Amino acid sequence: MKNTITKLETSTFQLDVEVEEAAWKAAQEKAFRKLASKVSVPGFRPGKAPQAMLRARVDPSKALDTALNDILNDAYNQALNEAKIRPLHQPSVEVLKVSDTELTLRFVVVSAPTVTLGAYTGLEAERKVASVTDEEVSAAISRRLEGAADLVVTENPAKMGDTVVLDFEGFIDGVAFEGGKAENYALELGSNSFIPGFEDALVGVKAGESRDVKVTFPTQYVAELAGKDATFACTVHEVKEKVIPALSDESVAELELKDVKTVEELKAYEKEELLKQKTDAAEREHFQALLDQIVAGATVEIAKEIIDQEAAAEEERTKKQVEDNGLTFKQYLEVLGKTEEQLRAELREGVTKNLTAYLVTMEICAKEHLFVDDAELDHEFAKIAEQYSMSVEQVKSAYGSNVESFRDSLRQKKLQDYLLANNK
Repeated sequence: MKNTITKLETSTFQLDVEVEEAAWKAAQEKAFRKLASKVSVPGFRPGKAPQAMLRARVDPSKALDTALNDILNDAYNQALNEAKIRPLHQPSVEVLKVSDTELTLRFVVVSAPTVTLGAYTGLEAERKVASVTDEEVSAAISRRLEGAADLVVTENPAKMGDTVVLDFEGFIDGVAFEGGKAENYALELGSNSFIPGFEDALVGVKAGESRDVKVTFPTQYVAELAGKDATFACTVHEVKEKVIPALSDESVAELELKDVKTVEELKAYEKEELLKQKTDAAEREHFQALLDQIVAGATVEIAKEIIDQEAAAEEERTKKQVEDNGLTFKQYLEVLGKTEEQLRAELREGVTKNLTAYLVTMEICAKEHLFVDDAELDHEFAKIAEQYSMSVEQVKSAYGSNVESFRDSLRQKKLQDYLLANNK
């Protein structure tokens, strides 16, 4: 067979195959015999009549189609082997020329992504040295004590940090708007969870008091409300003050941290935790810096068709997430201040970047055998089971359909450890 290979675009190839005359005639003869074996001629057993009588009863176009279908796979596989292409899925097929003596086929093939790695060891990237100050330890202790605080109802005026339980309803030009009403809503003043100015306006309010809060919606907001002045009619039911325990051995013991009973032990514990967090963060940043270099040095070809599919799937996931959060996609775009085309371009860029990095990491894993087999997975399940006093089966059941995601996270850790160990 004579093959002509033409690259149409990234990872898309056109294979023109001229089938040799002898092979094509043999395929036609085989197809004729296959069809003739089922032809009945009076006075003869099926397929046993003279050739001339059988040929008169076999549809030539059907014989040609049968021969064509029989030879397609051989022609395609031979062309793929010559072109050294690994197809993503079945190709499109076109018959360019067909006769009793000639057959020319055209296959358009989308290949699976290809990765050619550059250097991935011996590289250099900055790595921060983790350290913890006394001020950071004190701040961590304050946050932990604040997390253990009690909310106590008070008759005092509300201040920043207090939680008010209130009913509210919003109006624009005297008309209530959708989504602007709630009852018995617990709002921590200073949390910045409401639009600017709302929480500030409630400072000084007391339980049982009603207050109108006037605010202006941000310009980057849903179109129906963006930039508009609104008045919220608020009725406060309770003001709750956050009572933070004083730092003492007694309050530390009540935190119920393992092997932490005193203030000094808490300081040591928080310092160790912060140092671990900073060390892990430094490792992740170092790993990412190395990975960025590795990806930049690799050549990755991904068919446009694959990018299109992944980008469309990401757009659908985004739309679903937006709708689950109570917004329409149109409102979401208005909040972002972007057109659908702009967001689609951003999603496509992100998909391309993420897919490229993923393919590079998988290629390194394949070359260095950095995969996680079932035995390793079971070992990790056993460690988790021991840590949480569960059975291995209970752990597996808890992961459910996320087992493969867990396996991927373990593989990613193997990759990170490998790159950190083999680069500077």
